[in-house]
Amino acid sequence: MGLRRHQVENLIRRGPNFHWRAWIPVSFEAAGKNTRLSLSLRLSDRKIASVVARRLNALLVEIELLPGARMATREQLAKIFALESEAVRAEIDNLDRGAKRLGSLRDPEQRDADRHVGYAYRLLEAYGPTGTLNFEPGSDVREALIEAGASEDDIPAIAETFRSESEGVRTDLRGPSRGRFLRDVLQRMAQVGLDDTGLNRDAASEEIFRARADAFLASPDDPRKPSLHKLSRPQAPSPIEALAVAPPPQPQVTWKADAPLQASSIPEQNPEIQTLPAQPIVDVLASVHDTAALGRTDLPLSRFDEEVDKMIANKGKEWTAETAADARVLVNLFRGILKEHGVTHSGQITQTHVAALRQHFNQVIPSWGRSPRLRTLSTQAMREESARIVAEEKAKGKPGKIGLAGATIRRHLGNLTHFQTHLQASNYTIADWTLKSLRPRKPKRGDVRHQQVKPGPDQVRPLFDLPIFTGQLSADKPEAHGDLVFHSANYFLPMLFTYLGSRRNEFAGLMLHEIVQENGHWAINIKPNKYRTVKNTQSERMLPVPTELLRLNFLDYVTRLKELGHELLFPELYSPFRKTQDLGDRFYKDFVPIAKKCMSDELWQRPIHALRHGFANQLKQEDVSEGVIEDLAGRLGNTETATRYTNPAGLPLLQNILLKYPTITDHLEPRPIRLLPWVEQKLPPPWAGRKNGDRFGDKRGRRPKKSKG
Repeated sequence: MGLRRHQVENLIRRGPNFHWRAWIPVSFEAAGKNTRLSLSLRLSDRKIASVVARRLNALLVEIELLPGARMATREQLAKIFALESEAVRAEIDNLDRGAKRLGSLRDPEQRDADRHVGYAYRLLEAYGPTGTLNFEPGSDVREALIEAGASEDDIPAIAETFRSESEGVRTDLRGPSRGRFLRDVLQRMAQVGLDDTGLNRDAASEEIFRARADAFLASPDDPRKPSLHKLSRPQAPSPIEALAVAPPPQPQVTWKADAPLQASSIPEQNPEIQTLPAQPIVDVLASVHDTAALGRTDLPLSRFDEEVDKMIANKGKEWTAETAADARVLVNLFRGILKEHGVTHSGQITQTHVAALRQHFNQVIPSWGRSPRLRTLSTQAMREESARIVAEEKAKGKPGKIGLAGATIRRHLGNLTHFQTHLQASNYTIADWTLKSLRPRKPKRGDVRHQQVKPGPDQVRPLFDLPIFTGQLSADKPEAHGDLVFHSANYFLPMLFTYLGSRRNEFAGLMLHEIVQENGHWAINIKPNKYRTVKNTQSERMLPVPTELLRLNFLDYVTRLKELGHELLFPELYSPFRKTQDLGDRFYKDFVPIAKKCMSDELWQRPIHALRHGFANQLKQEDVSEGVIEDLAGRLGNTETATRYTNPAGLPLLQNILLKYPTITDHLEPRPIRLLPWVEQKLPPPWAGRKNGDRFGDKRGRRPKKSKG
């Protein structure tokens, strides 16, 4: 039977399957000359076989370079498998007990979640955490999952779980500090007396993946009990068999850097062929000794704020001011829960306190953060006051909603994990708590599509009948009909959101010099400036100024502001007396109450964001490609074409695409530029606050009267 070699070193094809045949390194003198290591990969797919062969080549180099290394025996790996299986089964039992108490033990979603996690770990076992798998229809991975018992509906959840778990493993293994998964690997290796080398870590990792997969897929609550046979290692021993009837230890090959191998150190096998197990290669890391509890100190609750400041400083530009503020709120809440339970320092925190924080989120009203009075209360008083408020609302016939939204809870628990990781990295004593079954599940992708309203042009059209656009009575009465139109954020921003669909703060924080002329087209250059950042790199983009804004004298408005010496496109949204501010939030507070008061129909939830969704949906219905919609919105597609091979769509193309959105402001007439009085006079806006104890006008923009005294 002929052999066929492929481009990957040491990879050959013999019949339908691929084999790995490598020369034993010359440094292994005792192995003799012209000897090979040979292994049948039992794979017929060339791409997968190429990946495995490259990993084996790297493994061989590692064996050659690492002196004094001892490879794991089958007995040691079987013990690791058994120990991890027992730990995971105990964790599943604890989750089942909690589910019994809550009455959700037979909830199909719980069984589905177990299966999805099990399949994800089976894929980690087979492909390792460094691979990018293809779950698209027709792919080998998808077909293997279907063959093993997964349904088509399971695939998106399995893919998402795999990406999440593999990202967590990679972060733990490559991060600056020891992550939880790496600590698990080192603990299991120490329990069986296994040397800490990169190769042994890989072997132990694979056993842990296999044990977790078996435990979750064999959950008693899952009636199907599927097994991913195609991806599983053949004839895997059960945990009990691995311990009770472990195979005899294999002879260990040892060597030293300064001495050749002795013949007695070589296993008694065919001298021509040596075999090696195929292990997925993770990163070869430096040896780290387990010093989990050595040298750690307890952090008093009084110093939590200090550590939050350090954590935020470490995040730098990764976090916005809003993200940092959310982290401070979470840590302050957690500290309140800890004080309730008599905790004085980080070393006393247990899983019980994390669960108590989670329950706290269920017992406060959603608007507690907007109430200065509630924010100053202790956590216990906050819950009691929330219960009182809800009881009063229900007595009045109102719904009386209590408990935070799932997305808000997920954000808070994510910040809790950030704080836990920061304390571990800062060498403080902190427990390894878990958030499994505490974190609300992400909504399914099909459900997300229906959560956000997407108003079409006909639904948005009545918005531009507000007095703001047709004529208001005065600057301080925008909801009353009159003859005055003030060119301002309230006038132009709703048009920008409608015709371009960008994010709220992107347009609210524009500067005048970012309105540019590019190749004969007037454009908006969205990029970070001193008043606001942008969400990510792909958010930096050039968008055409909509033709309707040009018709309604937008450029004259820009020119007038420049003549007055303003920097911002909408200066009335900025207060010079506040250190941090979100101009998009300021616009929301100015515009949305007026719209709710004046529109006959109820305004959509998250109305400004709804305009963004409605814009994208309308273009899709007009057969605009998703790639162009992504470019307009400042998002990045998931395809290789979008990320690597193409640049964002240019201005001429975008200008033509924007014409597909119907014109819904053609009833408005161009008017001479009229600025708000405080903008014209270059004064702070009425809401700006105080300076040297003197208020710059009341909420209607009037200057305070001088005292007769």
